[in-house]
Amino acid sequence: MSSKNSQNDKLDLRRGFPEGLEMFDILEDPRSSNATLHPFGSLIFIALSAIICGMDTCEDFVRFAKAREKWLKNWVALPNGIPCANTFLRLFAAIDPAVFGECLIAYVTTLAPDLKGRLVNIDGKTLRGSRKADESTVQIVSAWAQHNGLTLAQQAVDKKSNEITAVPKLLRLLNLQGAIVTLDAMGAQRKIAIEIIHHGADYLLALKGNQETLHNEVKAFFEDPESLKYAETKGAVVETVEDHDKGHGRIEKRVCTVTDYLDWLPAKVRRDWLGLRSLVRVETQTALSNGSERRETRYYLSSMSPDAAHHLDCSRKHWGIENSCHWVLDVVFREDQSRARSGDCAQNLSTLRRFALNLLKTEPSKPKEPIRGKRIYAVLDQDYLESIIGLAQV
Repeated sequence: MSSKNSQNDKLDLRRGFPEGLEMFDILEDPRSSNATLHPFGSLIFIALSAIICGMDTCEDFVRFAKAREKWLKNWVALPNGIPCANTFLRLFAAIDPAVFGECLIAYVTTLAPDLKGRLVNIDGKTLRGSRKADESTVQIVSAWAQHNGLTLAQQAVDKKSNEITAVPKLLRLLNLQGAIVTLDAMGAQRKIAIEIIHHGADYLLALKGNQETLHNEVKAFFEDPESLKYAETKGAVVETVEDHDKGHGRIEKRVCTVTDYLDWLPAKVRRDWLGLRSLVRVETQTALSNGSERRETRYYLSSMSPDAAHHLDCSRKHWGIENSCHWVLDVVFREDQSRARSGDCAQNLSTLRRFALNLLKTEPSKPKEPIRGKRIYAVLDQDYLESIIGLAQV
């Protein structure tokens, strides 16, 4: 028997995670034993470290490993040298994406075990680079914690379905007791509202054309001053708050009106939308630097009491998942340019990017650095990289 094979026999090639990455303990190695040359944990560790350091493809993972081989050997075994790009592609194509997602949830739960009173934004994202010959792409629905900027969980949309069916599955992965869940118009579904209430959370659901009749009725109600006055005569709350924001070459004015007067709605509508307590209108007027003006009005269904300032704040912060998560993944991590298409590779690498983004956001020593800056420091400073990953210092 060769010395190389003898060395492999002494190693547990199915595991191999360094101390500090216990969140991956539930992950099973999908490779068959006769195709195993590199420890499973070593491959995951290399890929995660490389992504943190700004490497965006499996080919980049190899370049990173070759440049940092000496450092890597401090933490993981490399009995057969540096893996090739196809080794990473095959591995991430074969890993069970549901279990990989559970690793993400397990890690985030240690950071934010209680979401009571916290805002959880849910939104969908298409991995555009995952488009296959049949024109299908991987679509992901993510839950994002607004207070700490962390991705809590994600759920892939079934190929023959849509985001509406994925959202309830995503909600069931989380402990939402006491949280406030916000969704755009795709989430304005009675079954989703029921799911949120059954989880002990509140909802703020954008109302648009997918609920055309209800949307038009709520719009007509708010546009009729007499209806609002009548609501007040019936003892209902009708509250309005206004705020202004200046920056990025524009001045923005927002006016939020909320009421708990629901008696005018058909009894069936009130029953179907479990927990419904308030109707909300948010009017936005934006004055641009070129002298033009943009106006937009949004309507919402809410299970919360009629507090206009609170609803305005929640409606504004919903877009944090777009600006602070999806934008970063596309622009900084170049997620839309990823061409990993075999098996579940696209979904698993998407999960790994969210792992890396969460780790970068929670590393406390450089709080003023943007994510791109932290990635640059990570590739230049091995101690900083170890700090981001949370490796046990020796």
